[in-house]
Amino acid sequence: MTQNTTQNTRLAQINTAAYNDGAVNIMGHQLPDNLIGPRLTLRPLVMDDAPRFATFASDYDIARMTGSFPRHFPQIFAEFRILYMQSQKRRRLSFNYAVTQIGDNKIIGITDLFRPSEDDIFEIGYWIAKPFWNQNYATEACQIIIKAARERLGIKQLKAGVFSDNPASLRVLEKLGFEISGPSNTYFSMARMENAESINLMLNFKD
Repeated sequence: MTQNTTQNTRLAQINTAAYNDGAVNIMGHQLPDNLIGPRLTLRPLVMDDAPRFATFASDYDIARMTGSFPRHFPQIFAEFRILYMQSQKRRRLSFNYAVTQIGDNKIIGITDLFRPSEDDIFEIGYWIAKPFWNQNYATEACQIIIKAARERLGIKQLKAGVFSDNPASLRVLEKLGFEISGPSNTYFSMARMENAESINLMLNFKD
C-alpha cells in the first residue's frame, strides 16, 4: 500500500488540456463507475463497506504503511473516510474505488487517484487487506485504474510515495513503471505517530 488508499457504456475519447508538470484539466469528465480487470472489479465506495474497511484498516501492518490511518480505526472513522472520498470524487479531485474480486462484491482494498487541486499532478494510492496479499491484487488494481485514467482523462504523469520500509509496495510501483524521483524525505505516519523515511516516485507516459 502507498502512504495515502467497465460495466458502464464506454465513454468517448476525452480531450484534455495539460497544466504544468503533467497536471490535466479533466473538464468535468469522470471515470466509469465500474472498472473490470482479469480478476478484479473496481466499484464505487458505499457506506456498507465501512465495517470491512474498518476491520482491515485496523491491522497495524496496513495502517503503519499509510500516512493517514490511525493505529486504531473504528467504524465511524471508516464512515467518515468514505463520505470524504465520495465528496472528493464529486469535486473531481479524486477517483477512488473499492477493490473487489469478480463474483464477490465485498471490499478487499481501495485504490485511487487523488490531487489537492486541479493544478496538481494526480497521485496514486492503494492498499489491499492482508488476507489477500501475495496474489498481485495491488498491481492489477493499479493497472486497471491507470489504464482507465490514460484512456479517459489523458493524464501525462502520475506520482507516488512509499515508506522505505515497505519493499513490497515499492516493487508494485516499479512493476507499474514508476521510477524513484529525487532524494528520499520524511513523511508522518499517524499509526506510528512519528516521521518515517519516504521514497518519492514518478511515472511519465511516453505517448
